[in-house]
Amino acid sequence: MIFVQTLVYGLALGGVIAVSAVGLTLAYGVTRFINFAFGEFLTLGAFFCLLLAQAGLGLAWAGLAAAVAVGAVGVLVERAFYDPLMSRGLLPLLVTSVGVAFVVQNLIRIFAGSNPVRFPLPLMRPIEVGGLFIPREQLIILGVALVTMLAVHLLLRFTMLGKKMRAVADDPMLARVAGISSRRVLDATWFVSAMIGALGGILLAITQITVAPQMGWHFLLVVFAAVLLGGIGSPYGAMIGGLLIGLAMELGATYVAANYSYAFAFIMLILVLILRPRGLMGGSG
Repeated sequence: MIFVQTLVYGLALGGVIAVSAVGLTLAYGVTRFINFAFGEFLTLGAFFCLLLAQAGLGLAWAGLAAAVAVGAVGVLVERAFYDPLMSRGLLPLLVTSVGVAFVVQNLIRIFAGSNPVRFPLPLMRPIEVGGLFIPREQLIILGVALVTMLAVHLLLRFTMLGKKMRAVADDPMLARVAGISSRRVLDATWFVSAMIGALGGILLAITQITVAPQMGWHFLLVVFAAVLLGGIGSPYGAMIGGLLIGLAMELGATYVAANYSYAFAFIMLILVLILRPRGLMGGSG
């Protein structure tokens, strides 16, 4: 019974990680640099949702509005800080993204304070199935994560925007020759990436019950682990990697030691990368 309960929690946590990892890897696929400020999109999503819910908006609508708002912030960040440096190599972009992360963290501290704030999640009775108590929050998280990953699949496979995103990611020069506007695709990619990151932050706030200025920054290491495990640049690999990392963290916390849940995530990552250096979905070799 404990094992089944742990699996439920692991899948829910894996869903949070998977959603966040998909958002991160989508932007990487087009820009080819890892945005260290991505964790702040998670934090902003949680705080915007909190503010809108406190203003009287229903939690679901608050979450949707917060995700769209953070998507717009993602485009503004890309235009203001990253686009001018795209031709200067990866190191300036990397350093700039770290700087953006710290700026956003401190802006949140100025307006919301440094102390954790309770997320406005209503109390819900757990569902009992044969003596097993399943929190409704975990089911909501898992459901939202599955819907999000399905939406990303449909976007990439069956929409013109998704095809253009894949074309630019595969060969930017050839995409431009084919008449694809890289500027528009880049803006759309940053919008979708930041919006998904915000949704991941809202789901993370539900699991933690509180929101704090550094929540996204601290969670970013786990998201990186999922991206690398699945194969960097692969959205489907990020989904699988997130679910596996979540299961590893919960199983390790339950049966070994709760204080080392992050360690189990990276142990799994190391073992997989030894066998498949490019990750589970990154091809062989």
